[in-house]
Amino acid sequence: MTNKALNFSFRIYVPKNVTTDLATSGGNIELTGISGNQEFNTSGGNLILKSLEGKIKGTTSGGNISLRDSKDELNLTTSGGNIDADNSSGNINLSTSGGSIKLHGLKGNIKASTSGGNVSGEIIEGDLSAHTSGGNISLHELNCGLTAGTSGGNIDVSVQNLVKNISINNSAGNVNLKIPKNKGIDLKLSGGKISTGTLENFKGTNNKEQIDGTVSGGGIAITVDAGGGKINLEFN
Repeated sequence: MTNKALNFSFRIYVPKNVTTDLATSGGNIELTGISGNQEFNTSGGNLILKSLEGKIKGTTSGGNISLRDSKDELNLTTSGGNIDADNSSGNINLSTSGGSIKLHGLKGNIKASTSGGNVSGEIIEGDLSAHTSGGNISLHELNCGLTAGTSGGNIDVSVQNLVKNISINNSAGNVNLKIPKNKGIDLKLSGGKISTGTLENFKGTNNKEQIDGTVSGGGIAITVDAGGGKINLEFN
């Protein structure tokens, strides 16, 4: 006699304004179009989240997280999966212990951290904190303040509009940074080798391993510490 395991799934329709407390040992959790306080966790499945509003807290021990078209307080954690966040706003906190993080079209106070994967993103407004213990960081079309760091990978950042301070730390890898020209900045760079091309309207210390001074009278702080890695600064 063969024993066959049974799998159950539930689809529940509720009013838009609702509070949830959901848990599953292994399946996925999918929430769409609701507003309020939502708390949910799964031991192994994915979190699929779309058009949520309110205070959102979700965890999975091993699955991936997909976030779309949501806002307000968004706190999402996975112990091993990837995170993909798109077109969302508010206070957004995303963390994974091993996967990669992709960000697109986000606005607000955004924190993204992974212990081993890469962090990539584009079209970000507000303030962004992006950290990985060993992967690469690639961020483009930024209109935000930035704090970014990795212990071993490379960092590639391009800023569309320089509106707030930029701080980048890298223990060993290289840093490529593109920022708008004709902006007043306080520039502080240190690394194994620094390349900037011609620094116009610069006052301060400028050598192959350290640059500390002002451009066009000073203003927004640009700080990069690459450890023993290379820094390439371009103005566009």
